[in-house]
Amino acid sequence: MRIPGFLPSSQQAVVCAIAILALLGSGCSRFKRQENGSAGTASSISLRPALWFSPSLTTAPAPYRDACGKAASVPVADPLIDAVPKKLGRVLAGVTPQFGDEQTIAPDGVIEVGLGLKEIDLTIPSQVKGTYPVTVTLGMELMFLAADGALLFRQKLEGAGRGEVDVTDQSCDVRGLEPIVLEAVEQVTEAMARQVGESVRVREYAELRKTWTPTVLGATLPAATPAAGGTQGDGMAPAAGQTTSTDAAQQMAALSFHAIIRDENHDQLLQQDEALTIEIEVKNDGTAEAKDVEAVVGGMNELAAQFPAVVPVGDIRPGEFKRMSVTKQVTALKEAVRGELVLSLRSATPVASLPPAKKFALMVKTEKADTAAAIPDVDLLPKAMGAFKQSKAVVIAIGVGRFRSGHVPSVKHAAHDAEVMAEYLREIGHIPDDRIRVLRDTHALKQDLTETFDEWLPQRTDAATVVYVFFSGRAVVDGGTGAVSLVPHDGTMPAPNRLYPVRQLRQSLYRLPIHRAILMFDVSLDPSPGANPAATPSPNWETAGGERKDQVMWMVGNRVLQEAHAYEQRRHGLFTYHLLRGLQGLADLDRDGTVVAGELCLYARGEVARIAKEQFGNEQDPLCVPPPGQSAMVRIHPMAKGNNPKPVSTAKKAEPAADTTSSAPNPMDIGAGP
Repeated sequence: MRIPGFLPSSQQAVVCAIAILALLGSGCSRFKRQENGSAGTASSISLRPALWFSPSLTTAPAPYRDACGKAASVPVADPLIDAVPKKLGRVLAGVTPQFGDEQTIAPDGVIEVGLGLKEIDLTIPSQVKGTYPVTVTLGMELMFLAADGALLFRQKLEGAGRGEVDVTDQSCDVRGLEPIVLEAVEQVTEAMARQVGESVRVREYAELRKTWTPTVLGATLPAATPAAGGTQGDGMAPAAGQTTSTDAAQQMAALSFHAIIRDENHDQLLQQDEALTIEIEVKNDGTAEAKDVEAVVGGMNELAAQFPAVVPVGDIRPGEFKRMSVTKQVTALKEAVRGELVLSLRSATPVASLPPAKKFALMVKTEKADTAAAIPDVDLLPKAMGAFKQSKAVVIAIGVGRFRSGHVPSVKHAAHDAEVMAEYLREIGHIPDDRIRVLRDTHALKQDLTETFDEWLPQRTDAATVVYVFFSGRAVVDGGTGAVSLVPHDGTMPAPNRLYPVRQLRQSLYRLPIHRAILMFDVSLDPSPGANPAATPSPNWETAGGERKDQVMWMVGNRVLQEAHAYEQRRHGLFTYHLLRGLQGLADLDRDGTVVAGELCLYARGEVARIAKEQFGNEQDPLCVPPPGQSAMVRIHPMAKGNNPKPVSTAKKAEPAADTTSSAPNPMDIGAGP
């Protein structure tokens, strides 16, 4: 008797034999494709970073219109949270997903993943039964930070899923959308893993991290040897009385450092008899004290010979920072040369990890330059770059240096700062003139600010809009709450109702469906009348923004009550000057050709702090929020690219340019981290 759907036993045997031969014949090619795949394990990178999911991803439904034309959405967060670690686990030794606010950078660094574009291209006639084509596009943003916060890798990626969905005449529901979303997730996460696996900088970093075993004066100690009679963990067991490398690392120092090299004239060129300064900041991130830490100076012989071969830093306790600098006058350089200095660290005690050496390219000229004329002129606009065309971006630049009330101190260069910053952003982003608003002095009344943020701005924003807000002037900090209020032209400090609260600005932004906002404030901060400056809380720029904190970057010229310094040599505020210099290319700290928001703020912060101390004899410490780390995808928003300068065109004629090469990236002003 034959059972329906089954073959006779003889035919079954033939079919099985054919299937086995087919499988054997194709097996090699299948295995070969898997081994050569972009996410294969044969070339996996020996790093185990922490994995942080940005709020833009964890709260990420993709919107669309259902068959009745009503707003609907399909969740994409869960499939992404499931797929990302699996994909990264195929190119890395492993990742550790982290959630919540208690996140720390792991010894192997951290990967942050955010979601930008969420688009479902689907058109359905109202409640018409049928099958309709659909495309789901997801745009992912990824950033890989080293253990010391240095940026190793960043990339924007897209993946698309295509297919068809069904609609019945009895429901508004759209059926069949979820598999297409999963296809888009598969595409974008596969591209993410491939890009990380092919990153040269990530692989170089992995090679450097192999020196985790204890080191003395840069020499690697012998690794643990197998113990007879058993294995532990990865097949290695400690001998009697011997601690494992993991236990030892937990009780050892771990050093990281930032370094900057500066020439006396700040003109990007090193001349005969000019002073050259090396500044180093070393931190011990480990749990044990690092003894006799030293900075080693190497590189081109003629340059390295100007400095001591070894610069003592001293003992560094766990969690402690130590800063040191050495200045030498460069002499005996007979011809123009191009070379480099190399800085590295070493310690007399075992260290769990030593950071890689830092190289600084230098151009040396034999003739001396005019110091006054050598100060770079920021009233040279970067040449427009098509790659940064932002037709939907909006710029609001406000400069209030003169006030209606004679009791409010003036702020030098505020109006000019707003003009030049607006021109920079317009030129860099090809932003249309009708999407730029500049408010200066008498045209910056409180009602002007209110109308700009509450009426003018909402008419020009959507989910793809990037908003740039710049303010130069004066602000008041409430003595009880730390709330900050801007002083418009018609404002007075004793009358809070005549000030413009930053809280109101935040609320206006958070109500809008914008993609990102970059806020730059060069402000002199005063306490509210009658308040005790010593008891006044820190200025409260960013109140908890909830899901918006991943979309807003704050760059503030100083974090405490004080006058913001003016840079008289170039007629700009000190903080604004270095923001503009950074946009000319100098803030490109990782030298990838692009200045991103985080780099711009870190560069300006370092330069302002240094010059305030050197030239004014006091501190001015700018604020960057968010700092490197969690919820910081906004930090990788592109701001500018290295360009050629062009003269600025503003209402007031700028002074003549003194240095027509000032827009090139400064090879000597290279820093890393705050």
